[in-house]
Amino acid sequence: MRRHSLNVIKWLFIIGMAVALPLATICYAKKTPLSPAAKAGKKVFSQDCELCHNANSTQNKIGPGLKGILKNKELPYSHRPATAANVREQIEKGNPQGKPMPMPPFGGKLSATQINNLIAYLKTL
Repeated sequence: MRRHSLNVIKWLFIIGMAVALPLATICYAKKTPLSPAAKAGKKVFSQDCELCHNANSTQNKIGPGLKGILKNKELPYSHRPATAANVREQIEKGNPQGKPMPMPPFGGKLSATQINNLIAYLKTL
């Protein structure tokens, strides 16, 4: 009986550790600090993008969620390759076919530096 109890305790401990270690890694993982350009891009995102886009999710708001946008194979909606050049073009020219609303162009509103900073931030998502 005692041996059976020790086996049960041993297995409960192993299962508990198998669950706890991955959770601890997720909870305590250190985020890499943003570069100065990415910090400036986060501010641009807050002012000009977050009304329509989620930064920390792929869930659609008005436009698509942008988490991992430059880590994906293709851009949402346009299905063009997910490159900084294509993202830049979309920011500058907008997307008249965007659903449920077209994305307006920001080329005349944002400077080249602001767009560069925004792309630096999008790369961190």
